[in-house]
Amino acid sequence: MENFTLDTLTDLPLFQGIGKSELARFATSVPHKIRRYAAGERIAEQDHPCQQLVLAFRGVLQMCTRSDNNRFAFHERLQAPIALQPEALYGISPRYTHTFTAQTEVQAIVIPKEGVTQLFSSLEVFRLNLINLLSTFIYRQSRWLWHNSSGDTEKRIVNFIHAHSIHPAGEKILDISMEDFGLQINEPRMNISQALNRLQKKNLILLKRKRIIIPALEKLIQTC
Repeated sequence: MENFTLDTLTDLPLFQGIGKSELARFATSVPHKIRRYAAGERIAEQDHPCQQLVLAFRGVLQMCTRSDNNRFAFHERLQAPIALQPEALYGISPRYTHTFTAQTEVQAIVIPKEGVTQLFSSLEVFRLNLINLLSTFIYRQSRWLWHNSSGDTEKRIVNFIHAHSIHPAGEKILDISMEDFGLQINEPRMNISQALNRLQKKNLILLKRKRIIIPALEKLIQTC
């Protein structure tokens, strides 16, 4: 595929620090393929089995996560390079917990599970990169369990959005009704409505019918 070289691999989170000779060996001995996803094409789907590692090296993706009861959904824009849920590849339930869709054309390298296992056992740098990535994910998840969720309604709203984000910056979209949002953060519907309207007046969010658009989460966190 055009625009892909071995040097492209060194920009990917799991291949940083790996020498050119090892990259060349990967290219010839580890099963993989280069994929191009058109804008709007589904790359991976929530609750579906995760049987391969997708490493997007160019393009913009949208990640969508739906609640178990399907009462709300959270959308987040992600910029390549990015590894799509390596934590979902192994474990007791190897399934995606998010849906990933190409927002622009996305180019990615796709490695089947057996290829990832081969890399893990043969390349120490790859193994350390994967362990570091998984450790960071576990640390962030566990830290949120102890995060202070008290405060006024605005702070509770910001904490909810922050907790559901992969990156604490950029555009986020939350599809939810006022009633359901109130149930999620234990606040009356009226409090939710008033707080969201105050945030909209500060140009920190944009309200649509059952949709909250956050243009820049970092500004919302800093303000509230």
